[in-house]
Amino acid sequence: MNKNNNTKEQATSTSGKPVYIVTGATGAMGKVIAKRIAGQGKPLILACRDLDKGEKLAQELKEKTLNNDIQAMHLDLSSFARVKAFVAELAELNRPIAALINNSAVLTRKHKTSVDGYEYTIQVNFLSTVLLSMMVVPMFSESGGRIVMTTSLMRNLTSLPYEFPAVNNFVPLTTYAQSKLALTLFSIYMSTTLRTRHVTVNCADPGIINTGMLTLSHWLDMVRDRVGQTLIHNPEDGAIAVMRALESSDTGFIFKGLDRQMKTSSLLKNREVFIKLCNDTMRIIKREMPS
Repeated sequence: MNKNNNTKEQATSTSGKPVYIVTGATGAMGKVIAKRIAGQGKPLILACRDLDKGEKLAQELKEKTLNNDIQAMHLDLSSFARVKAFVAELAELNRPIAALINNSAVLTRKHKTSVDGYEYTIQVNFLSTVLLSMMVVPMFSESGGRIVMTTSLMRNLTSLPYEFPAVNNFVPLTTYAQSKLALTLFSIYMSTTLRTRHVTVNCADPGIINTGMLTLSHWLDMVRDRVGQTLIHNPEDGAIAVMRALESSDTGFIFKGLDRQMKTSSLLKNREVFIKLCNDTMRIIKREMPS
């Protein structure tokens, strides 16, 4: 029996409790988030690009937390088709969703174009993340659900160009920052439109996390110098903001560590750019959404 059949067989044997989905679950901070949710006894789906790593992590979490309602599923945010394939598999589980934690992100050194024709970083960090979020909304439980977008303080170092989501001048850090700024701003639109469906949409800003992403290139030393060494956290500290955003009944906020939070709408500096971002993004997303 192949892995997909094993996954489906496992899903039919689990309870109907609403599940929590963590994307990028095998990453440094993803593992921490997944462990905390699993430790609370909540049903958990590890959405991973590397399914082997995801299944290994699922087994480790089961052994450590004694929570057997954990499974890994393949998710590749580099294309819309693969996002839709993940959502289709998710629908086959026939289980309501409690929350989607969008933790997955990339920071690439070199420019490359996704199969859908967008800059790879923008596709993964923004467009596919938005598509995934919008497609799971109908699967939330009757009492509502929660969406968490992991943002970055790098958003403060950039602005969105008029042609966004197109990227005419690729600079690794700038493109990454733009993807996170766009995701943060678009969460304002989502928190407003989904409020009537009892779906909260919040962002979590964990600060700069000490992960492999920091070793991609020496130019990140400049960022660390600008924002300060004290803002570089370990994954455990960074996960605090994510868990606060997940557990809050508020919507439309950016959560940081400890007790700090701010209204996401406070980032709105140019309403014209914001409206264009929302219109252009929804035009792309609606083409991919089922009618």
